[in-house]
Amino acid sequence: MWWKQSIDSDKAGEKMELDLQDFLFKRTPSRRELLNYGPRAQTDCYRVQVFRNHSFELAADTMGAYLDYAGLSVSFSYSDYDDSFSFLSLDRTADLVLIWIDMTRYRSIDPEAFLKERVMQLKNQFHRPILVIPFGQPVMISETGVAVWNLTPVQKELGDRYTDDRAKELTGTPLSGRAMQLISRWLGLRCLQSLLKPRLKAIVTDLDNTLYSGVLGEDGVEGVVLTEGHRELQRKLKALAQSGIFLCAASKNEAADVDALFEGREDFPLKKDDFTWICASWEPKAQMISEILSRLHIGADSTLFVDDNIGELESVHAVYPQLHRIHADDDASVTSEVLDWFPGCYCGGISVENSIRKGDIQANQERQRLAAGASPEEYIRSLRMRLTYVINDRAHLARISELANKTNQFIFNYRRYTPAEVEEMLRDDSCRMVTVSLSDRLSDSGLIGVCVGKDHGGYVEVEECFISCRALGRGIDDIIVLGAIQVLTETFGKCAVKVQFQSGARNEPARRFVQERLSTYLDQPREFCYQIPGNLLDWKVTEG
Repeated sequence: MWWKQSIDSDKAGEKMELDLQDFLFKRTPSRRELLNYGPRAQTDCYRVQVFRNHSFELAADTMGAYLDYAGLSVSFSYSDYDDSFSFLSLDRTADLVLIWIDMTRYRSIDPEAFLKERVMQLKNQFHRPILVIPFGQPVMISETGVAVWNLTPVQKELGDRYTDDRAKELTGTPLSGRAMQLISRWLGLRCLQSLLKPRLKAIVTDLDNTLYSGVLGEDGVEGVVLTEGHRELQRKLKALAQSGIFLCAASKNEAADVDALFEGREDFPLKKDDFTWICASWEPKAQMISEILSRLHIGADSTLFVDDNIGELESVHAVYPQLHRIHADDDASVTSEVLDWFPGCYCGGISVENSIRKGDIQANQERQRLAAGASPEEYIRSLRMRLTYVINDRAHLARISELANKTNQFIFNYRRYTPAEVEEMLRDDSCRMVTVSLSDRLSDSGLIGVCVGKDHGGYVEVEECFISCRALGRGIDDIIVLGAIQVLTETFGKCAVKVQFQSGARNEPARRFVQERLSTYLDQPREFCYQIPGNLLDWKVTEG
């Protein structure tokens, strides 16, 4: 069986990625097949500690194929069965703690109040993600760094097959074997992925025989067919675009025909305005992808490419091996299901930052036009930019963590702060965190940068600095970064600064900046003084 074969080459690994899609979504694997699956080695390895009062192993044992598809390698460690959830064996170096709790075991106390008290106790000791999965009753816990997944969707899908009281003594859990298999799918493809890795930033989709049935250039605008499967696929792509993922198209068609398609087909859920960018030409797809990545200022590893042509998928993969891929099926309902479960698409909510990101990227085209016909100073003044530096911005814990985990190009030290770690740092008197928000007359870019400083007695050490790629290249990189460091020094009442920096695989823009602007501060503290140019833009400093 192919899924048990060892993977000895990159080429075999590439084939496995697409074969695994078929295995998980077209064949509906049995529990035996999932148990027999032999996971391949992954570069991203995480440790999850499970505290439980009923058995979790049945879910963990069938999770390998789902984790592989998510690009995750996870090792689980287990507490003893403990109704008290004392967390005595807590491993503070784990990447995530999972609380797996049967709420029906508590008869004489309020189980929800008990669980919330135990979660708060754990949160005081553990500053990385906590995932709570209660059985027996739904629970709501609104705490930074704590995610709750109620089993309601599994119960709704299975009905009477959700539990199995007859096998309870043997399995150690009231949940049925089928429920545990569905739970392993949810955890492997959605929950663990969303808590341990950044969300995808962009989806690039083909058009012909992917978003509809037919070829636009041959069948015409009215000739292409929107099946119910294609309709559902378009709805899901539209929802993902509304949730903050950039939706783009790469299609070998005439641009005018594509415009006419989205203007003329009122039955299409997707409209032209749903796309951040559309590349329609006869250039190779890899070249179109390159243009899209350049316009969005993102990497291939945070992008998903959907195409029905296996040759196009492989040719693009040869240029961008880190690009995620979906092979669009002849049956669009299969493609729709793959997209629905694709790792990195799942999101627990829609933030304000997500909703403004698309407009900010689209405004960059107008910014580039303005920059081409003016001096740097005239360009900055023409945009009427406004910077806001906020000291210890407690209102944006989730956004600070999101930016820390998504930024790869302009980041000093790759410190991937969790929301709980951000919260802990803001309580530390020796630490200050300065967030930077940016807006201009074209769009509101929101929170685009963070600078973290620690008090070292006679000087401030810049522990981390990361800036969203959307804000780079507008001629104010110096003002954003150096201004934030100046705010840090004034907040601490210090004059000297030392900067931490480490080179990584993709932070070349940050390395160049540090080398040009901050190299003298790398080895030892030096006096720092920067004047924010108020003659070019408006700025202010506020307390969080």
